[in-house]
This record gives sequence, C-alpha cells and structure tokens, in this order.
Amino acid sequence: MKKKITAVVYGIMIIALVFAYFQNREGHVAKKIENADGTYSGSLTLGTASSTGTFYYVGAAIGNAVSKATPLNINVQATSGSNENISMTLNQDIDLGMANCDSIYSAYNGTMSYSDAGPQEDLREVASLYQSQLHIFATESSGIKDIADLKGKKVCVGSQGTSYLFINQKILDAYGISMKDIQPFYMNYAESAEALANGDIDAAFQTGGYPIAGIQQSAATTAFRMLPISDEVIDSIIEEFPFINKTTIPAGVYEHQSNESEVNTLGYMTTIFCSAAADEDLIYSFVKGMMESLDTYHDTNDATRQISAETIATEHIPIHEGALRYYREIGIAQ
Repeated sequence: MKKKITAVVYGIMIIALVFAYFQNREGHVAKKIENADGTYSGSLTLGTASSTGTFYYVGAAIGNAVSKATPLNINVQATSGSNENISMTLNQDIDLGMANCDSIYSAYNGTMSYSDAGPQEDLREVASLYQSQLHIFATESSGIKDIADLKGKKVCVGSQGTSYLFINQKILDAYGISMKDIQPFYMNYAESAEALANGDIDAAFQTGGYPIAGIQQSAATTAFRMLPISDEVIDSIIEEFPFINKTTIPAGVYEHQSNESEVNTLGYMTTIFCSAAADEDLIYSFVKGMMESLDTYHDTNDATRQISAETIATEHIPIHEGALRYYREIGIAQ
C-alpha cells in the first residue's frame, strides 16, 4: 500500500514538473494593474550581466530608483550578458535586457554572431544609456606596448559568442595578426581579470563602461597598461560597423595603470531593450520613472553620469512604442 501511495505522489510530482516546464516555455509575462491615478503597477525583470560588470551596477541603480519612484517593481537579474539577455527577452523569460548596441544591432539584422540564426526582428530598443569602451589590457610584465606586439602571446579575445568578438578579430587583422598567430582564450570580465593577475594570459580584450569592476579589483595588485588603437584602424572599423564610435579612456582610471595619457579606442552605446510584445504601458512607465528619477542615481558611477535626455532616444534598432510615447511627450523623438 505504501508503495502505491509513493508511486502516486511521484506521479503527481512528475505531472506538476511537466506542467511547470511547459508553462515556463510560454515565457514570463509581466502582469499589469491599472491604478486609480492612471499609473500602472507590475513587476518587470531586468537582465544585466555578471555581478562584477558595469551592466549589473547600472541596472541595479536604475532598478532601485524606478522601484522607489513608481508603482513598478523592478527585479534585477545577473546573467551572462548581452546574448543571453537577447535570448531570454525573446523567449519572454525576462521583460527587459541590457546589451551593447553591437549585440542588438547584429541580432535584429541577422549579422555577425546572428548570421546563422537570422534576423531577430521582434527586438525593440528601450533606452540608450551610456558608452562602453573596448579595453585592451596587457600586463606590464609581458612587455607588450602595442597591439602589434600581441603576436605569439596568450590573449583573451573576448567572450565566446559575442558580436564584438568579430570586431576584436577585425582589429587584430588590421595589425596583421590572425587567430593562428596568438593563443586565444575566451573569457568573461572576472575570468580574464583573474587570468591577467595570475599571469595565465598576457593580454585581454574586454568591453564595458570604465571602470570595469572586475578589472578594477585586479588592478589593485597588478601593474598593466591599456593598448591604444590607431586612428586609421578605428576609422576602418567604424566604416564597416556604423554603430561604433571613436572614444578614449582617460589615464589613471585604474590603479597601477601605466598609461600617462588617454587611450584611443572604440565605443559602443549600452542599451536597454525588450521584445515587441512587451506591454506598452509598462515600458512607458519604466522609461518615465527611469528618467524622472535620474537625479537619484546619476552619480552612482561614471556610466550612470552619462545617462541624459540628449542621448537616451538614440536609435540603433526600432524603439518600442511605450518608450517612444514618453520620448515624444518630452520632445526628443518624432
């Protein structure tokens, strides 16, 4: 009798798990409640990146501010970054995601890392936040002073599957270096920072708003320099990838950084995005809350200080109707 009861219990558990699985396959859908004052309540999940990266710190600052300033509850979730956020957003596992503009551009248009998957035309931009910079770090002990010196070295070329991995390879190509000329590694911020500090690699390409937290921690004990990209190479990259711009990283941003002057590099705008199916009123409320509470989190770090009405509606892919409604209200979009 006991065996029969146990079998029934297990059977119920299996049915419940199967039901939950298929229910989850339908995705997470934010529930909207209209309040008496015309505002909307609901919970939105924002996917960021590793807890040691700039995405997470900025996302947490925005999420906390919007949750305090509006009836919305913003849940900030650590993820592996841009590409996972795109996948989770399209599957409706999260409501909002953060990504550099190269990722949403390549996904929407079906280029670079999305050339096999094809265009992901259900993506919509919500906000253009701040500029992330390509950091090319080399340990001082390696003797590397120029990108051309990377030949024959152990180099982290970025995270596997990211769109800027293609761009990093273009930079190496421009300096006459193929992937066969280096020992390539594929790592995230934290992994590459630890590998640099331990001497397991000589250099690393990583993209993020300075200062990147994981790198900043390692810089406290490890002397290194950032490698500049020549104007000629930057111009050739921008000609091929128009969503990129030229920018600099100041000297002295990181401890034990040996550069005495600012470093020329590539810049990517970091964005918040969603799917076309996201609720228009909730996205409107999120953007309105994010901008109207900006003074409460603007000075969180160098990245949040860049967020402004002048750049928030910069379009890399079509902007979601909810965000557009707010941008039109304040006169920064047509």
